[in-house]
Amino acid sequence: MRKWGSALTALALILGTAACSSDDGADGKTTIVWNMWSGDTESEQKLKEQMAAAQAIVGPDITIELQTAPWADFFTKLNANMASGKLACVTAMNGQRLTDYTAAFEPLTDADLTTMGIARGDYNPGALSVMENDGKLYGLPYDTATMFLFYNADLFTKAGLEAPTNTWTIQDFETAATTITAKTGVKGFAVSLDEFQWLSLPMARAGRQPVDDSGRLALTDPAFVDAATWYGDLVTGAKVSEAVPSASETGWEVTQFQNGRAAMIIDGTWQAATYTAEDLPFAGGAVRLPSGAAGPFGVALGSGYGIAKNCEDKDAALKVLGALTGKQGEDLIAKQGNYPAQLASQDGYFASLPDGKREMLTAAFQAGFDGATAQRVTAEWTQVATAMPNELVSVYTGQGTMPDALGNLQQKFGK
Repeated sequence: MRKWGSALTALALILGTAACSSDDGADGKTTIVWNMWSGDTESEQKLKEQMAAAQAIVGPDITIELQTAPWADFFTKLNANMASGKLACVTAMNGQRLTDYTAAFEPLTDADLTTMGIARGDYNPGALSVMENDGKLYGLPYDTATMFLFYNADLFTKAGLEAPTNTWTIQDFETAATTITAKTGVKGFAVSLDEFQWLSLPMARAGRQPVDDSGRLALTDPAFVDAATWYGDLVTGAKVSEAVPSASETGWEVTQFQNGRAAMIIDGTWQAATYTAEDLPFAGGAVRLPSGAAGPFGVALGSGYGIAKNCEDKDAALKVLGALTGKQGEDLIAKQGNYPAQLASQDGYFASLPDGKREMLTAAFQAGFDGATAQRVTAEWTQVATAMPNELVSVYTGQGTMPDALGNLQQKFGK
């Protein structure tokens, strides 16, 4: 899942590693360090608001200390903190990368959830899965996400087409992309290099994930290869998308879409407000992923917070974790414009949307999460995702084939 932000300094983390575990001072108070990524002033301010709200919940005997780093630097520093045994007591974790870090987190028990006043039933099906691995819960999600089809309604009108709907099929998508390309001179779709931004349409078409039920990498599953080949052909065969020029062009499709050079893209629900904003040069819309032959298909994504094994005061860390991810914390996240993981707080997110977009986006969210399955990854998934762009560029530029690209990844990282 791609996170956006300019490169802020990681100085707070660099200077603060000595205080990563809890610290009982002479006054008997405990400091719990909360480590989170943040890429800009706005997101930093939101985190400070969340910290203030959590601080009010835990009371004066616990001090919450927020440390941040940009997304691009966060995991580099996290690795260093793990190696030195100085991971922050409450540390953020992206669901797709959890498998690389389970050794660093203390699994949560049902008793821990009870202590925090949180129940499994508080969440969407699949939402907790982003913080689970091998049957163990390593933290609690603060948000939940899936992938949407975003579209430029003006280009659909120009091509004489109705806007996409939440009942669209893959065939509807393909027809619209071809028609828009032919009638407007603008490409109907922009392919991607980024993880679920490119995987989602092949998954929807095939009705399966590239990791099988047993947790093994399945990039060479025939049905998935066929669907992924179809996706690559959107560039080389159907020519409804331009080729991404290089493996470094992550986020390329976003520029294409926002500059009016592509009518549709796939991106996460965290971009819903951005891609439908009133200040865009066109009318933007969002719907769930088009359905394949097996019907609607999607995966639940998200991020959360876990408690470090090296934390010296687990009880205090549990209180902070519960304050950040409990009902009050989730209500605040919703008001800030992020889709919360807890069901009871999600109405607050919809209430925060602009009047003119609320009905459309509410329908898209309800459809997009209906039947979404838990996202599956392997222990090597981070390496797979990192290696994908180079393989995909070779496909888009006609220098390689999708079956070969997937075969290369399977051979390197499949076990």
